[in-house]
Formats: sequence, structure tokens, C-alpha cells
Amino acid sequence: MKRLKVSKKVVFERKVNFYETDAQGIVHHSNYPRYFEEARGYFLEEFGFPYHRVRDELNVDIVLLDLYVSYKKPLFYGDFFSIHIELENMDRFFFSFNYTVFKEGKVISKGKTKHCCIDRNTRKMISIPDEIKNLF
Repeated sequence: MKRLKVSKKVVFERKVNFYETDAQGIVHHSNYPRYFEEARGYFLEEFGFPYHRVRDELNVDIVLLDLYVSYKKPLFYGDFFSIHIELENMDRFFFSFNYTVFKEGKVISKGKTKHCCIDRNTRKMISIPDEIKNLF
């Protein structure tokens, strides 16, 4: 299986909301996968193919298969941070993203996700559509 090493990066910026924090005022660990999902949506938008177009025009859902998060330092309510998201690998069926969360130039968290595409009607895995591959 041919595996393509790619390097497409996008920076997504955000502010921590109060409801994302725990009793100590620290962002709860369960929010990082949500942040990554927001960054992926932004990534698709930046390349001109937002998720609603993937669903409506291609009849495809992008499915999360694996998720990894490493926590280095905390984020707090009101913090501004950025997520550097990079499309790392892509082959016929799978693609993966790397995420690095920064606050004031310091690494807060790192993560990785792996995805595939499924047909929205059959719910079966399909090859990554050319329209998506060609974006990158």
C-alpha cells in the first residue's frame, strides 16, 4: 500500500471558555479532543473544502479511528492558545493529523488522530475521494 508523506500545516487560534474548565480552573482533559476536532474543521475550511461539502457533495463522513493526547502543561480559563495542525500521512484509505497546542510559545499538549472515509449510505469504508486527496 502506497503511503504518502505530506506536510500541510494550519494554525487554529482559540480562547478557553469557562465551561471547559474544572473546579481548579484548569481545562478539563476531555476538551482537547474537541479542540482537535475544531482544528480539523478549520483545516478543511482553509483548504476550501469545509466538512459540510464533504458530506453533501461527496456523500462521505470522515471517521475518527485513533486518538492520542499527551498533556504537558495546563490551560486556564481565558487563555489564548493556538493549535498547529499538520496532515502527516495519507494512503488509499487512511490519513492522520498531528496537533501541537501552544500558549505563549510553550507547548501545552500534543496529539495525533487517524481517520478514514465512509459512505454515508452504506456506512462502509471507502477509498479517500480524489476531491479530498487533491486538496493536499
